[in-house]
Amino acid sequence: MSTKRESLLQSTFRTMNRRRVLEGLGALAATTACSSSTTSPDGGAGAPGAGGAGAGNVAGAGPSPGGGGQGGSGVAGAAQGGAAQAGAAQGGAAHGGAAQGGAAQGGAAQAGAAQGGGSAAGAGGGGSSAPLVAPSFDGVPNYCMATPTTCAGSPTDGAGQGPFFIHDLEKDDDIPLFRQDIRGRYNPSAAAGVEMQLHVRLLTSSGTGCDQTPLADAEVYIWHTDAQGFYSGFGTHGGADEQKPDKAYSGTPGSNNLENTDRFCRGAQTTDSKGIVSFRSIFPGWYNGRVLHIHLVAFKKGSKSLGRSPDYSKTSSPQWLYTTQFYFDSTFVRSVHEMYEPYKTRTMLADYAKSINSGTISSTTLEGAGQNCLGTAMRTESTSSGLIAKATLANDIVTAQINVLLKA
Repeated sequence: MSTKRESLLQSTFRTMNRRRVLEGLGALAATTACSSSTTSPDGGAGAPGAGGAGAGNVAGAGPSPGGGGQGGSGVAGAAQGGAAQAGAAQGGAAHGGAAQGGAAQGGAAQAGAAQGGGSAAGAGGGGSSAPLVAPSFDGVPNYCMATPTTCAGSPTDGAGQGPFFIHDLEKDDDIPLFRQDIRGRYNPSAAAGVEMQLHVRLLTSSGTGCDQTPLADAEVYIWHTDAQGFYSGFGTHGGADEQKPDKAYSGTPGSNNLENTDRFCRGAQTTDSKGIVSFRSIFPGWYNGRVLHIHLVAFKKGSKSLGRSPDYSKTSSPQWLYTTQFYFDSTFVRSVHEMYEPYKTRTMLADYAKSINSGTISSTTLEGAGQNCLGTAMRTESTSSGLIAKATLANDIVTAQINVLLKA
């Protein structure tokens, strides 16, 4: 991957902190990308980014035909595919929702301007690509109480980290994962799925009273499947180890099969002063063998990749803080999956019901003891964390919120 996508960025900024340079450029380009009121009616599929392809394109060559609309008009993109130092690789980064896809087609949109996943698949869902602002966390369960007088931190998950985590810039010349817009899909010909605006708040507590202090400046990684059940980054498109979400997962691809450049539905953010990070993604699908879920790992700010070996659900690395997986109320999942494509087609599969059975959270649970009070008999995976995100569906957009409490 790295030998085929060398760019002037690599030599120009060799002596600087690579991730921070890229974050700065990406933020500038994202600001530029959000300055227009142009929208795409359906998110489109995203086409190759005109500004990022070729050598030395500085301003791009006009609109992208695939649903982008912004073409290569960015200011600070620095596309990895050609040698564009200042072209923005805006590609398919449409304000209507195609940020995930087309921009990375000419290369991997190194500066993050495209929010791209190195994938040809455009992002779906409606809505704006303006920066998200977290709604109030009132009514979102704050913690899990083992008894009325005992404060317990949010639980971990029996499935641990899972095989499909990727740390930021783990591979040479990879795109930066520190971005808010992570929409996209594996199959560009499939329906895009429903936009999900996900807000996670990290809290800490050092006492028995659950003081719930916001944890600022922590790095939060999120990753999950696209609407059809595919993870980004693993397996070879059309190869023997390609993912097959309709069939029971048997370990292929595995954690070391980091073989494609897709980066949809995965990203990282640093918590603000309120302990919050927000992501614009796609409501997840499911793959056979697991209940629909979202992964979360938290690190101290400035964490570094330790390669493919560490299991951050078990490691004693000083940079690691917490690993879990969280879920959605099964009734809510049905309200999305049985209304929209491409989820709807897959509801006809024999394993659909068990693959979304994470339990049903009641109003009593929401108002009372917290997130982990579901009886294990109510869900397919008895060893799951039991963490259930608060989720609503309005105007074809899912808004999801979850609090995570780390006990000191």
